[in-house]
Amino acid sequence: MKVGYYPGCSLHKVAKEYDRSVHKVMEKLGVELVELKDWNCCGALEVTAVDHLAAEGIVARNLALAEEQKFEQLIAVCPACSYQLIATNYKMVHDKNKADEINSLLETPYTPNSVKPMHILELLRDYVGIEKIKEKIVPGNPLEGKKAVSYYGCFCTRPGDIIQFEDPDNPTFMDDLIEVVGAEPQFFPMKTKCCGATQMLVAKPVVETLTGNILLNARDVGAEFILLACQMCALSLDGQQKQAIKRVTDEKFEIPVLYFSQVLGLGMGLDYKSLGLGSNYVSPKKLLKGAKT
Repeated sequence: MKVGYYPGCSLHKVAKEYDRSVHKVMEKLGVELVELKDWNCCGALEVTAVDHLAAEGIVARNLALAEEQKFEQLIAVCPACSYQLIATNYKMVHDKNKADEINSLLETPYTPNSVKPMHILELLRDYVGIEKIKEKIVPGNPLEGKKAVSYYGCFCTRPGDIIQFEDPDNPTFMDDLIEVVGAEPQFFPMKTKCCGATQMLVAKPVVETLTGNILLNARDVGAEFILLACQMCALSLDGQQKQAIKRVTDEKFEIPVLYFSQVLGLGMGLDYKSLGLGSNYVSPKKLLKGAKT
C-alpha cells in the first residue's frame, strides 16, 4: 500500500523521533509513505488568525499537489496539520463558492475530494486494521503487562463533524493500540483535555497548569506511561513535565511519554535507537528494561 505523506514543519526538526518511528512501523505493516513533493507549511493556527483565505489557500496548495501526484490518501501525523488539510477539503466540498475563491489563489486548482486527507491513526484503523497490527506484535515485548493511558488532546478528534474520526469526547482506538502490545489501558478522564501547548510562549504558567493536571491524573489512575499522537502534546507532557508537575503539586514523580508509533515499534520488536527513544525528555529506560538497544 502506497500513500502520500505530509510531514509538516516539525517532523523534520524538533520531532524527528516521531517521523522516524512512524516510518519504521509503517514499513513493518507494508505501508509505503511517499513524501509529498514541494509541500509547504500548513500555517497551523497562526496564519488562520491573520488571514483566513490565505490560510486556506496554502493548505489547498498541498491538496492540489497531492492530486497532481496522484495520491488517493494524504496522511499527516501532526493533528494540527491533518486538521488543516481535512477542514480545507471539507469546506471546498460543501461550499462551491468557497472552493472557487480558494482555487483562485492557486496556480493549479484543487478538485475537492479528489484526495482524502487524514491523520495517520485513521489510516491504521480503517485501512491497515487492528488484526494486521496484531500479527506484527512479538511475544514478550517490554510493554506487556504495563499500565498506560492514551492522550488525544484537541485536534485528533475535533471538531467531530469535520474530522469524523472517533467519538470526540471518548475516543478509544489508541486504547486498542495499548492492548495490542499487551499493555493495559486505564480509564483516563483527561484524555481529550487541552494541554495548552500552542500557548507555550505567551502563557507558560497556564500551559504548565493544564499539563500538570493531565500528568497528575495519569499518575492517579496508575499509568506507567502515556501514549499520544501529537508532537505539540509531547512538547508539553514530556518536554515540560518537570515544570508542569511542580506547578500543580509538591509531589515528585515522572511518567514516560511515548508516541503511539514508538509503542507499536516496541511491540514489534524494533530497537530503542531506531525508534528515537533516546530523544524523549523523560527517559523510558526503566519502563523498557530488557528492550533491544
